Amino acid sequence: MNSIKRYIEGYMSGNAWEELCVQCYRIRYQADNYTPIPATQGGDAGIEGFTNKGIVHQCYCPEREYTDNELYEHQRKKLTADIEKLKQNAVRLKKLGVPSVVEWHFNIPEYKDSRIIEHAESKRQEVLKAKKDKPSDYEHIADGFQIVVKTAEDFTPEISRIIRTNLSDIKLNVAIGHVSDPDWTKCDSEKVANIRRKIKAIMLVDDTDAALNKVVGIYVECYISGLEILNNLRVQFPEIYEEIYRLEQSYKSEVSVRTLMNTDKAMNRTLFDTILNEFHSKLERDFSSRFNEASIGELKQDLIASWLADCSMEFRG
Repeated sequence: MNSIKRYIEGYMSGNAWEELCVQCYRIRYQADNYTPIPATQGGDAGIEGFTNKGIVHQCYCPEREYTDNELYEHQRKKLTADIEKLKQNAVRLKKLGVPSVVEWHFNIPEYKDSRIIEHAESKRQEVLKAKKDKPSDYEHIADGFQIVVKTAEDFTPEISRIIRTNLSDIKLNVAIGHVSDPDWTKCDSEKVANIRRKIKAIMLVDDTDAALNKVVGIYVECYISGLEILNNLRVQFPEIYEEIYRLEQSYKSEVSVRTLMNTDKAMNRTLFDTILNEFHSKLERDFSSRFNEASIGELKQDLIASWLADCSMEFRG
């Protein structure tokens, strides 16, 4: 399964990631009076916000792609610097009304090296030792102080709600790069045969036509990619998946009736193109606020491929 990071467009920059995290904390910790701290008027004291239960958080998002080791080094450096700020900002935190810090959350889109977890534990032990050595200097740190690394995956429910309720301009990106030679073993022979039979009827060609295999290959690949995309949406964004499923099932029934009632095979191509355009319009109408433009096209082709592969879409040959 792909990481949620793979599907979220437009948030992978410092400011956008920070805004997204703050929105997630507002939703998750609303009952705990979550309070964001703007980075103006004296600075943010090394945290983005806090709750009345002693949870504070700090964000970091790399501005470009790094190797796994480079990413770890940058995350390690940021965590170290921000924990140092936490240790030194007792007065500032008290003025802001931050209670004794029980949990310090390090918000990063993802990590690829477990050493960042080890480093977080090392810094936690360092803070607790400093508190033990000079308790009066660290009254703003709770005895059971924890450092918790939080990734985008930890806030999937909140991110889904943000997207569904248009609380930001974040859109899902499910468009994938298609390979030239799809793995047909992922699509059983009966479904491949269904796709081939229906494409032949739409194109009004026989098996010797050079373009036939190319078109069939495109739709087999769309069918395969659609299985992966919809499964990931079902697991990671179940509410959005259900919305797509309901629309798809509703229009699928209409498609079945329209294609079965068409008795003029010369009209197959026109009917197929009409269905493609209408379904694209329906997806745009209902999901343009949730998916980027490329994703709308991807979903259209993938779902059309599933109708070709099963018995929902029939054309007379």
